[in-house]
Amino acid sequence: MLSIDPWNILWTVVNLLVLYAIFKKFLYQPVMNVINARDEMVKSQFADAKKEQEDAKALKAEYQDKLESAKTEADQIILEARDRAQKEHERTLEKTRVEADAMLEKAKSDIANEQEKATKAAEADIAKLALIAARKIVKTGDAHDAGSSK
Repeated sequence: MLSIDPWNILWTVVNLLVLYAIFKKFLYQPVMNVINARDEMVKSQFADAKKEQEDAKALKAEYQDKLESAKTEADQIILEARDRAQKEHERTLEKTRVEADAMLEKAKSDIANEQEKATKAAEADIAKLALIAARKIVKTGDAHDAGSSK
């Protein structure tokens, strides 16, 4: 039969208490220290990761601001280039218009001079022809007068 011995129970309880104290001193405390160290390490890594994520977000926002600024600046440069090109085009067009007007005026002046020269030449030719005709008439008239006086 089974007998319950109080000394056996007492020594079992003492053994359990001694084992508990030994485990607590040599096993539980170092394991808890390792667990706490790992917990701190994980918390530190999470904090570092969160900080890195915030830094990355800040860098992304800065990058987007710079990109937007670059786009705005590029648009401004394009508009300025278009304005300069338009002004240059207008300036060239006006210069060409002035040159064309000057050439037209010179051509008109040259035409007027040529007309004047042609008119003077024609008048001179007409005067020569009139003089020649008058001489012929005078000769014919003299010949006719000479023939009728005989």
